[in-house]
Amino acid sequence: MYYLGIDCGTQGTKAVVFSPKEGRVIGKGYESHPIHVGEHGEREQEISWWKEALIHAVRRAVAASNVRAEEIAAISVSGQQHGLVLLDESGNPLRPVKLWNDTSTAAENDEIISSAGGLKAVSSLIGTSLPVGYTASKVLYVGRREAEVWKKVRHVLLPHDWINYYLTGEYFTDSSDVSGTGYFSVRSGTYSSSMISILDSSGILEKALPEILPWNEGRKLRKEAAEMLGLEEGTLVAAGGGDNTMSALGTSGIVPGRLTLSLGTSGTLCLSSKPKAAGIDELLQVYRISDGFLSAICSLNATSATTSIQQLFSISIEEFNRLLEETDIGSGGVIALQFFSGERVPPLPSSSGMFRNLTTANLTRGNIVRSVAEACIFTLRYGYDRMMQSFSAPDMMIMTGGGCNSAAWRRIASAILRLDGEVLESDEGGALGAALQAMYLHLHSIGEAVSPEGLAKRYVKFRKECFTPVFSSEAERYDECYYRWKEALNKEWGDILLE
Repeated sequence: MYYLGIDCGTQGTKAVVFSPKEGRVIGKGYESHPIHVGEHGEREQEISWWKEALIHAVRRAVAASNVRAEEIAAISVSGQQHGLVLLDESGNPLRPVKLWNDTSTAAENDEIISSAGGLKAVSSLIGTSLPVGYTASKVLYVGRREAEVWKKVRHVLLPHDWINYYLTGEYFTDSSDVSGTGYFSVRSGTYSSSMISILDSSGILEKALPEILPWNEGRKLRKEAAEMLGLEEGTLVAAGGGDNTMSALGTSGIVPGRLTLSLGTSGTLCLSSKPKAAGIDELLQVYRISDGFLSAICSLNATSATTSIQQLFSISIEEFNRLLEETDIGSGGVIALQFFSGERVPPLPSSSGMFRNLTTANLTRGNIVRSVAEACIFTLRYGYDRMMQSFSAPDMMIMTGGGCNSAAWRRIASAILRLDGEVLESDEGGALGAALQAMYLHLHSIGEAVSPEGLAKRYVKFRKECFTPVFSSEAERYDECYYRWKEALNKEWGDILLE
């Protein structure tokens, strides 16, 4: 039997067919989709783009695998987190989807935190942080600013939930993805009535939320979707999950003691580890999964920031990486505060990008390129240091995402974070994680005793190549650069941000 994993991301949708017998992905498909970018932090997409991309990606993956439709035992979906999908009574979209990196709702987010009694009160209610990107502030935004739309809402979903709805005709989510909404308690595993009442007094939200499905339960692929995708009606469809969790599964970062570094549009660090007795830092995101919890931090400006620099200089990714390798550590003293899209870590949703210490001597393309790349990892280092105050240190770091395809990026990240960096043999991230979850569901349904962690350990392989910070002189130099970067951040936005 084979397993289909789907990953609906920000830039596009990927599908993979996984063969347990061969222990690898045997078919891939991909289709990109655009994004609406507004001048006030809006980031939105149309559901129709996801549907079209899904159909093309799945058909290409299945065709490339040479697998018959009836040989695919189960399907699972990974999706970009925190988005707001609003449907009417008939399941039709009422407006474009506000995405995870939409910062136009900063005022609403501040209001929610204030109404709840502050960050500590929010943490006590939902067991995790409440950054601007979470779904909660988007709910309040639409309820306040688009009241006529809100009155018609009958279903409030996340992006991966909508793909599940298209596949099955049923409304359901999973605990990992709903952990990133702001109206779900990670501790109790249930929706938070207190947060829901803060967001919406009309009762619409409470009635519109989907069922939370455990990973060992599934639904069936409906006829219409099967025909569009070229699959078999009745195929098992798993609960799926948020892309951070599915990526952790697909890289084996779900295994306790492992840290996943992902450098994509956003930058994330996701850790499977037990919390310390002192409690969990209010800046951290915590996701509830089938058998435990994952902690994470997410920056909005990772390869999205470096892509902006690529476009500014009209250079290819190959030229960008060459400049990255040829330029010295510290970028000639140039310091980038690369918050071109606002920022989540540190919590600066209304910030903008800037460069400091520019002189006629150091104003080169190489220094600009490297300063932005270094700043992306400094941002993650800031989050990692906060993470280490709440959780035990990892045994290993796994590098994934488009940025980690670059040896220069990997070397910078390993030195700044002072962690050995393992490189994946096959980097399919969330799509492979979804395929493994589909496999877990199918095997569980036929009575085989397996676990998601066990499947990850068995099937996720690493290259012999390993990037390690044993080059202590580089790590020490980066410590000095990181200190200067924090100083610049403090001067611009205040010491209180970096306590």
